[in-house]
Amino acid sequence: MYEIEVVLQAVTPIIKKNIYYTSPQEREDLEQELKMKIFEKQAIWQQTDTPTFLQFIERD
Repeated sequence: MYEIEVVLQAVTPIIKKNIYYTSPQEREDLEQELKMKIFEKQAIWQQTDTPTFLQFIERD
């Protein structure tokens, strides 16, 4: 869970900068939706195993 917190802290300023151009009523909801999408994608990234070089060669 620690990794997602680091990722969210890194992208929060970018999100806030870009949602500034959204209507004030929608900003909080949009920020939350974007963070939820990042959280969902983070779970997928963590499940993806990249093979080592030897595993890649032995696979063929």
